[in-house]
Amino acid sequence: MKSVTFLTLVLILGLPSILFLTPASGQLSFQHLNHPGIRWTWPIKASNYTFIVNTTSNYDMQNVTFDKDSKTLTFFGNSSHTGNIAEIVIPSNLIGGNYTTIQDGKPAMPIVLKNGNITTVILKFNDSGKVQTNITGTTYLPEFSGIAPAIMAVSFVMLFVTWRYRRI
Repeated sequence: MKSVTFLTLVLILGLPSILFLTPASGQLSFQHLNHPGIRWTWPIKASNYTFIVNTTSNYDMQNVTFDKDSKTLTFFGNSSHTGNIAEIVIPSNLIGGNYTTIQDGKPAMPIVLKNGNITTVILKFNDSGKVQTNITGTTYLPEFSGIAPAIMAVSFVMLFVTWRYRRI
């Protein structure tokens, strides 16, 4: 009981100093950027699903489209400066596998970080003006969602039949 009271006092007395006296780490990282990033959230409709693709870039991200046949996300942007960077967070259930990135018709070499259910693609480029970025995956998982219940039903029937004949 004494330790709970002590920890409560430490939190109450220490919290204001943490919140108001120390700078946030995000402020420190933006001091060195000429053009700080802006975050956009893009709802992408694919089949009967809606996936959220998040982008953070230091240029104007204007639109994002998705073509399920080619498994491609297309990002349209416009930059008034050079030294551009974009971080794109893609749900792995939307597109997955190996990614190919094309920027303004030329192959790009992004940093790709895969972490469970999301993939982060980090792009750097030095051109100003309009930019089109295509990110193509090798898999589009919702295309198999229609057949999954049928496979599950057949599996249960096979399990039941096998179990039934084993007892005879």
